[in-house]
Amino acid sequence: MKKQFNRMKQLANQTVGRAEKTEVLSEDLLQIERRLDTVRSMCHHSHKRLIACFQGQHGTDAERRHKKLPLTALAQNMQEASAQLEESLLGKMLETCGDAENQLALELSQHEVFVEKEIMDPLYSIAEVEIPNIQKQRKQLARLVLDWDSVRARWNQAHKSSGANFQGLPSKIDTLKEEMDEAGNKVEQCKDQLAADMYNFMAKEGEYGRFFVTVSTFP
Repeated sequence: MKKQFNRMKQLANQTVGRAEKTEVLSEDLLQIERRLDTVRSMCHHSHKRLIACFQGQHGTDAERRHKKLPLTALAQNMQEASAQLEESLLGKMLETCGDAENQLALELSQHEVFVEKEIMDPLYSIAEVEIPNIQKQRKQLARLVLDWDSVRARWNQAHKSSGANFQGLPSKIDTLKEEMDEAGNKVEQCKDQLAADMYNFMAKEGEYGRFFVTVSTFP
């Protein structure tokens, strides 16, 4: 029983050691990786809440949005009433107020289109395109590392199994060495691309922050 326990402990230590060896990302990159989900969630929810702030129809141009605004309906109501009251004082006031409300509706529709283009579209791109692409690369790197570990383990096993008969298995060992080197190169290429994309993403934090500064001024 004790022997079995010691064997299990040895296997566990080997597993932990292997996991440490196959972590190919630096601590800086691991910190960035941990932040990606938080940033994605923040952008996703900000995009969703901004849509809820709109009075016009999301995804339409300024002219079509203007026609559907409650302010536009109010302006039309005032203008129609002013026409019925003709040249009376109340009629003239309603006409003036209706024009003012219509101008406000026009400015609001233009502002919403601006917010959608300059803020919401970039936030959507961050949450649904940029970060998911980085995370897909991270998963691809993990798969490549597993492949690398597998062929490296087979190469090590071939060395151990050959023992005194090492000269009898040169072709197999050479083949495994080539596979191991190829797998290692794929890991390095994927890791370099992932690192470049991660650092590039974090380098644009100031730009992303500008979106939220603009959001804070959204009425």
